[in-house]
This record gives sequence, C-alpha cells and structure tokens, in this order.
Amino acid sequence: MATRVMRKEKAAARLWVFAPPHRLLTSTARLADSTVVGYAALDSGGRTEWGEASIALLPRCQRLEIVFDAADVFQTTVTAPRLNESKLRLALLNLLEDRLLAEPAQCHIAFLPAVRDGEASPGTPSVFPVAVIDRGLLTRLLDVLAGAGERPRAAYSAIYALPPPGADALPVFAARGRMVARTAQHVGVACDIDDGAEPPAALRLALQGGGWQRIRAYGPQAQRLAKMTDSLGVPVEVVESPLDTAAPDGAINLLQGTFARGGMLGDMSRMRLSLRSWKAPLVWSAIAIAVFIAGMNGYWLKLRSEADALRGRMTTAFRSAFADAEMVDPIVQTQRELARLRARAGQSSASDFTALNAQVAQLLASAPVGIIASVEYRDGALQLKFKSPPEAPLQNQLRAQAVQQGLQLRFDADGSLRVSAIGG
Repeated sequence: MATRVMRKEKAAARLWVFAPPHRLLTSTARLADSTVVGYAALDSGGRTEWGEASIALLPRCQRLEIVFDAADVFQTTVTAPRLNESKLRLALLNLLEDRLLAEPAQCHIAFLPAVRDGEASPGTPSVFPVAVIDRGLLTRLLDVLAGAGERPRAAYSAIYALPPPGADALPVFAARGRMVARTAQHVGVACDIDDGAEPPAALRLALQGGGWQRIRAYGPQAQRLAKMTDSLGVPVEVVESPLDTAAPDGAINLLQGTFARGGMLGDMSRMRLSLRSWKAPLVWSAIAIAVFIAGMNGYWLKLRSEADALRGRMTTAFRSAFADAEMVDPIVQTQRELARLRARAGQSSASDFTALNAQVAQLLASAPVGIIASVEYRDGALQLKFKSPPEAPLQNQLRAQAVQQGLQLRFDADGSLRVSAIGG
C-alpha cells in the first residue's frame, strides 16, 4: 500500500477529488488507494491549482470534497408530500423506481429539502431535486479515502464544479478526457471529448436546446473546447480558474443518511475521538475496581482475624470447663457435655425424647387424627412419617406454631417431617 508523502507541505484549504467514471471501474480496473484521480486544490491565498495523484498521495487538506462524474449521478426533480426524512427516503424509492436503470436497493438517494412555506399544510406536496448514485461506488470510494486517512465533507455531481448557466453563456468543464455542461440549476450532460476539433454531439444539442450564444470553459483541458470554436459556431471563453469554488454551495450533497458525517459509514475519525474521550473514565474505573478489590481483601482478613480470635476464646472456655475432654469441635462438644451433665443431674433437655415427644404432641393437636404413620427418635430429633403428605396450609400452620414452641421443623422431599429443639 502506498503511503502519503510530502508531509512538510502546507495543507490546502480545500481539495476537490474527481472520482473516475464508474464504467472504467467495472472492467479490469478496481478502485484502490493506488487509483490515480484528478484534484483541484485551493490554497490560503485563494488560488486554485489542478493536479493528478493516486488517492494515497493526495495533498494534505483541511476540507476534502468528492466530485463524481456527472454520468454516474442521476439527478431529477420529484413531487412528494411533506414527510420526515426517514419516511421521505422510503417514498422516494417508490417514486423513482420507474426512472432508475438499476435496482432501487443498489442505489443511494440524496435530496435537497423543499423550502418551508409557513402557510402550506403538512400534507401539501412539494417539488425538490434529488440525486441518485450507485451505493457500491460511493461506499468503496469512502472506504478507500478512509484508508488513506481522509474524511470527505461533501460529495456531489461534477455539474456543481460549474456555476449555473447564464442567460447567454453555457458553462462547460473539461478534464481527463471528459466534459460536463451545466444546463440548469441541478441538470447537466456529460460525455467524452477527443483531441480532434469535432465537438461532441451532446454539447451541440445542449447549445441548441438552451439557445446559448457562447461557452465559458473551465477545467485543465479547457483549451480543447477552445479548439472547437469554429465547429460549434459560438465563441469559447476560457476561464482562468479550473472551477468555480462557490458553485458547489448549492449542490445536492450525497453524504446523507447512512453516509452522513457521523452515520454508520462516514465517521471513523469521530469514533477514534470517542474512544480517546473514554480513556480517562476507563482508567479511573480500573483504579476504582482495584481499590474495591483491595478493600474487600482487607475486610476479609479483618473478619478472619476476628473469627480466629473468637474461636480461640471458645477453645479457652471449653478447656476451662472440661479440662479432661479431648477437643475437636468446641461448639458441638460443649452442647454434648452440657446435655450429659443435665442428664447426670436429673434435668431433662429440650432434645430428650420425652420432652420432644410432649412438644410434638402439642404441635400436632390441630392436625387431623391418624395422620402419623410412624415416629423415630435419632440424634436428638424426631422423624415423623405421614400416611399422606400434609397440604401446604397445614405445613405453614405447623411451622408458625413450632416457632412459638421453640421447635425447628424440616419437611423432606418424601413428605416426612424432622422435628428438633432450636439450638439442640
């Protein structure tokens, strides 16, 4: 891939890039950064200079505009109701379908909004100009320019390189073997020109149709038109500047919709700027996450230290109360030793069979008679099996009453019930 050179030269204030005709790109040639294009550069002093270069080696500029061959941009006027932009674009596809040679899906449509009339109702039809170009051609050229680091501000037909026609003068632009004549505000004709003196038939028809008495020739090959003066029968005035820099002000800009600056296809540099603007928040977010993780680890270490201290105090209390017992789990062993001491002293424990059985009998006083199938006592808990699993309302009732009695209930998957004393 070619790289841009001449970085030391001063950037042009404005640069017009003349895209090659689409018909030349559909055969063996392909649009790439090595494709040679014509350009016109406007310097800070107001002088316009013409040149040719590959896309990758175009001069640096502050504002770049694409000029498409007039034959590649179909322009006309349509009458449509006043709609918002999205609805209007859908309507234009139907309105222009019969006038297009290509499939509407392959075309990109741009338009100049109609002048708003305060007295007109929203549904009143309006007449405005539209421009249609091959979507693939526009997309490919924008991609190639983006790869070369360029971001166009506008794109339009070559007829806008010329001022609108006057009462007696037809403006014509000639460059790289092509000619375009602007016959109306948004209408023009384009064709090839030869080195011979014979003028193109399209130019003759344009002169006859508009009744113009002279031609104002623009572009780097304006002298070719001057040689046709005798054949055309009208004087040809060669304009010193290659193009009228103010003429594109009223152009139909093709960079609309998805191709607009900031749209899906047209704002890669803004995307890069957006990523740079997120850099500081992302850095601070990473710092905040690191501080949060460090804080959580510090808090976990504090809780672990407190747990170790509490376990140490529990161990000391167990050793002081039961000096001869071998300690494995101070909590469980303390509960067992207390139960053993109560039994030796003749005191019943809440988890004893007799005490637990009496409380369960009181608990099931409100349950249907004969609901219990079997009762089993094991590890300080009663395991009750029912003839049929109790309904949800009964289970909720039993749970509520068990809390008042200091009991803990657990219904297993098979419908059985395990009853134990809270803390037992």
